[in-house]
Amino acid sequence: MATTTKKTTTKSTATKTTAKKTTTKTAAKKTTATAAKKTTTTSSSELTVSGNKKLDTLRKEFNKKFPYLRLTIAYSYARKDVAKGDSITNIPGDKTIAQVRRADSGGTISIAGNKKIKSLEKEFDTVFGLYCQVAYTDAEGHRYYTGKVNDEKTLSAFNAECEKNGCKKGEWK
Repeated sequence: MATTTKKTTTKSTATKTTAKKTTTKTAAKKTTATAAKKTTTTSSSELTVSGNKKLDTLRKEFNKKFPYLRLTIAYSYARKDVAKGDSITNIPGDKTIAQVRRADSGGTISIAGNKKIKSLEKEFDTVFGLYCQVAYTDAEGHRYYTGKVNDEKTLSAFNAECEKNGCKKGEWK
């Protein structure tokens, strides 16, 4: 009988060890799956802008990612109009970046939440030769372009600030 008890005890210990190994393997699989999800989420949340993208598509994608912000894209000479206090006229949305960019420009831009507003606006100028402004609408319905103070903020941070301050969603239509 002592032998039977010993065997039973040995089996129980073996079962416990197997259960621990299974739990460890399951935990490792969960960790790997979670890491894969994070990687996928990060890369899918980044917008890529290249010459073949239509402006309407870009504006809609930008607004979907940052619902309290709008992207205004104009020809480079619009910078002078803004300096004079005039408003910016958007380039028609049915055009692609390649159709409206400066002839000697080209490349791609990535837009992610951790990018500063001023960096995005500068990249549009240097990569495509286009004037870009991030804009928002306050709670009363007044539309504004970001200024020097807000240009230092990241797109995600400023979008969250606009939401907190009751700004209107800037759905691009």
